[in-house]
Amino acid sequence: MIPAGATRISHLTDIHFGATDPAVVAGLIADIQADPPDLVVISGDLTMAARRWEFRAARHFIEQLPAPTLAVPGNHDITPYKLVERFLLPYARWQEEISPDLEPVWQDGRVGVVGLNTAHRVGPHLDWSRGRVTHTRLARLLARLDALPACLTKIVVAHHPLLAPPGETSPQIVGNAKRALAAFAAHGVRLVLAGHLHRSYVRTAGPDIHWPLILQGGSATSTRLRGETNAYRRITVHDGGRIDIEPRVWGSGAWLVDPERLLTLDPTPNS
Repeated sequence: MIPAGATRISHLTDIHFGATDPAVVAGLIADIQADPPDLVVISGDLTMAARRWEFRAARHFIEQLPAPTLAVPGNHDITPYKLVERFLLPYARWQEEISPDLEPVWQDGRVGVVGLNTAHRVGPHLDWSRGRVTHTRLARLLARLDALPACLTKIVVAHHPLLAPPGETSPQIVGNAKRALAAFAAHGVRLVLAGHLHRSYVRTAGPDIHWPLILQGGSATSTRLRGETNAYRRITVHDGGRIDIEPRVWGSGAWLVDPERLLTLDPTPNS
């Protein structure tokens, strides 16, 4: 149950309809229905290959969730097969089946959540799955962040990772990541929620508390696991700015708290 004076967000990512475990999907819906959040965030890759039936399956999943949903596209949500559509209308199916808005915004009296589309229809490299924070998209995001009331805890949602897993380097880091993170810090972002790598980890973006915390999510429902179980997070933002982060993992046919990864963030000095 959500504590009084708090906002709860459930963060899912890489749900990949087209390659899901039906038991995990049903269990996730039941887990979220049993303790409804104020908002469900899905940070991209709702589908495997942007097929229309995959989008419709994702939409049916979203319709069963007991809270508003904020979702941004991932690289799998742009068709890899129909190249004319990919180049000319890359988000047509998303906008028809999921939402006309690729970078939605949600807020209540404590939290402001802003979506950032990092998917890219093509790039200067052979791996088109890599994303980029373009100058135009970053400027639009910063303007939306600045339009939020200053008292809100600001959260950015993107698909591609802005930092590699601890102790590693990764070619999958989104293009223009350093500039984006510095801008997030300057504009008061507390959390960045992302996915893509199907690995759960937490990293601090900069040298002090004013830099955002990066919360990378493992796949919530996909069978394409990379050495980890299916997972998602509950994020609770309290009056005063304290944030509790509760990882939940799939095991023995149920969603369970991962007690070793529970995390609390104290309010920043200007909260």
